[in-house]
Amino acid sequence: MDIYPRADYRVLDRYLPDRSPVAADLSDNCNLWGAHPAALEVLAGSDAAAASRYPGSYSDRLAAAVAARFGVAPENVATGAGATGVLDALMRAVAPTAVRHLDPGWPAAAMLAVMNGHRPVAVEWSEGLDDPARFAGPDPCIVFVPNPGNPTGEAIPDAWIRALWEHTEAVGSILVIDEAYGEYAREAGDRTPIELALASERTICVKTLSKAYGLAGLRAGYGVASAPLVLEVDKGRGPFVVSRVTGAAAAAALSSGSRWLADTVAATRAGRERVRESLLGRGYRVPRSAANFVFIRLAEEDLDGTTRRLELAGVRVRPFRSASPRGVGLRATVAPREMMRRLLDALDPVAPGAA
Repeated sequence: MDIYPRADYRVLDRYLPDRSPVAADLSDNCNLWGAHPAALEVLAGSDAAAASRYPGSYSDRLAAAVAARFGVAPENVATGAGATGVLDALMRAVAPTAVRHLDPGWPAAAMLAVMNGHRPVAVEWSEGLDDPARFAGPDPCIVFVPNPGNPTGEAIPDAWIRALWEHTEAVGSILVIDEAYGEYAREAGDRTPIELALASERTICVKTLSKAYGLAGLRAGYGVASAPLVLEVDKGRGPFVVSRVTGAAAAAALSSGSRWLADTVAATRAGRERVRESLLGRGYRVPRSAANFVFIRLAEEDLDGTTRRLELAGVRVRPFRSASPRGVGLRATVAPREMMRRLLDALDPVAPGAA
């Protein structure tokens, strides 16, 4: 038997190609209002040791900041290179199984499943939301739920997540609640997914500082779970994953008492509703989003042409295809007004309501 290359890797490719700069890049769901000022202060004050010395093995400073923010113990916090890094480490800690996820959904979930020897199982969004037990299946597996969903931005009711949690607890599955966009969907102080994670030995809530905190370039994320589950994630994660300066900058942002986070979240929410109403008025189909982006549903035959038209106008969005028609369209990050105006102007000539 030939051991290289891995046969199951044939379905994979690089996640995203590097792309040239463009006037309005709305493709990555970064915080286009910038980075958290407290993190920038840390970056500006970094010394040679930040580059020349190994960081702490498991980023204790970042874990302590997460613990303080949510009122949990540091041993309930795993850290990683974004929420993706935490999820990757978790998947390495679980014996080969199915990874059940919603479609449309975050493409990297299936990719990470294959990378770690698991079998991705996509469940159509409407079917999954109709019955959480049917979505999760009858056998132990990994169940991945992003809330809000990506790429559509649709929120999942907490009642459904609680019902799913009860089912996964009974079956013995591993439940991952991905709250990458939680700051845009939940009110400050809403700890629902954290509480579910702490009430279980097999549930983890993963979050990132790449979105609301504006630290996508630093790659900082974390998961909150029971101490035994965090230990298994740390085994899969390995040491020195989060750099010294990333851990310090992320900790400073989480610990900051400034209004920056609340203000940029409020601006994003207002812009999200404003651009959705503008798109609806032009005849586009846009589901209600609870994230920092909007999703413009298109017919598949219009997807490539519209993407190219926008690129030529200096606007980059991310096209998505899906077995479900609800997941075919363009995802655009919500940004300050001038960038949103450029998006709308570029879409006007091909709007369903255009003459």
